[in-house]
Amino acid sequence: MQKTISPGVKIAAFIFSAALFGAAVVGLDVAISRLSPTGVNELDPKLGWRLKKNLVYHREKTALSGRKFDVTLTTDAHGARTFGANRDAPVKILVLGDSYTGEPYASDDQMWYAAFVRRLAALTNRPQEDFYVVAAASGGYGTLQSLMLAEEVKAFYTPTLLVHQFCDNDFANNSFELEHKSVVLNQWMLRPYLARDRQTVIFHEGTLARLYRSMLFRSSLFGLFDRALQVSLSNHYGGYLMISQKDKDAYLKEVRATTYDPEAIDLTRFLLAKIRKDFDAIPAVLVDCPIEQSSFNRIWVDAAKDAGFTPITAPSDYLVEAKMRGESDLFGADGAHLSERGNEVMGRILAEQVKELGVMGGK
Repeated sequence: MQKTISPGVKIAAFIFSAALFGAAVVGLDVAISRLSPTGVNELDPKLGWRLKKNLVYHREKTALSGRKFDVTLTTDAHGARTFGANRDAPVKILVLGDSYTGEPYASDDQMWYAAFVRRLAALTNRPQEDFYVVAAASGGYGTLQSLMLAEEVKAFYTPTLLVHQFCDNDFANNSFELEHKSVVLNQWMLRPYLARDRQTVIFHEGTLARLYRSMLFRSSLFGLFDRALQVSLSNHYGGYLMISQKDKDAYLKEVRATTYDPEAIDLTRFLLAKIRKDFDAIPAVLVDCPIEQSSFNRIWVDAAKDAGFTPITAPSDYLVEAKMRGESDLFGADGAHLSERGNEVMGRILAEQVKELGVMGGK
C-alpha cells in the first residue's frame, strides 16, 4: 500500500527545493558577475540610472584597429567623473553628456575633456592647475536627464564654463512616443520623460518596467536576459526599431519628410533652453558626438543657438572624415565611440575652437 505524504512534508520539501533553487540562481549570478560585471551604473529613482558613486572600474579595451589599451574610470562621492588637481581652480568646467562622456571608453585622464583642458592650458599659457572638470554624465542619457543631473551638481559645484556634449539620438531619447519604438529596453524602461505639459516627469508603466526598476536590474543574470532580449528583438524587427519592415519604411519616409518628429524637436529645444537658463551667467558650448552629419541631424545646431549655446562642430567633422579615411585607431571596437586617441583629438580641436571663439570663461 502506497503511503500518503503528509502536507507538512510536502511544504518542507517545497521550501527546501525553493531554497536550493534560490541558492543556485544566486551562485550563478555571482559567477556571471565575476566573468562579466554589470558595469558602471546603478538604479536611480529620479534619473533612471546614474554612474555609481566612489567607483573604480578597470577594463582592457580594444580599438577598431585591434590595438589593446587599458581603461580606468573613477567617480567621486557624487558619482561624477573628474579631472584636475585643484577643485578650487579659477576655471571650473561642467561637462554634461552621454556615453561619449560617461562610459568607460577611455581613462579619466585620457577622456576628451582632459585633453581639452591640457590643450586649453597650453593655448592660454596657464598652468593646468588653473582648470578643473566635473563630468556629470552616463551612457544613454537624454537631455532631461542631463538637466536633472546638472541641477544636482549646482548644489556643490559652481562652474565658470558649461560644455554640453550632445548626440542627435537625444531627440528620440527625449520623446516618450518615439523611444518606445526602440529595442533598447534597458533605457526606455528606466528613463524619465517630460510630459506634453512640459512640467510633469513620467516613466513607462507596466509589469516589465517595474521589473527593470527593481533589484533585478542589479543582477548580472538579469543583464544577460536583457541583452539576449534586445538581440532577439533586433533580429526579429531587423534593426533598432520595433516596427515591421513594411511599417518601418513608411515611418522612416514620414520622419525624413518632416525632418524628424516636430514634437521631439520642440521638446529638446525646451530642455536645452532650461539647461542654458540654469547657467545663464557663464559661457556655454554644445559639441556633438562624431557621427556623420546631414540636414536630418544638424537640427541640433539651430536648437543650440536658439537656446543660447555656442555650437561647435569641428571635432566631430574632423573625426567623421578620419573614419572615412580609415583611421580606425581613433575609434573603439564598436566603430562609433572613441578610443583614448580619438578622445585626444576631440578634446584638442574643441579647445582650439573655444580659444578662437573666446568662450572659455573663468578668471
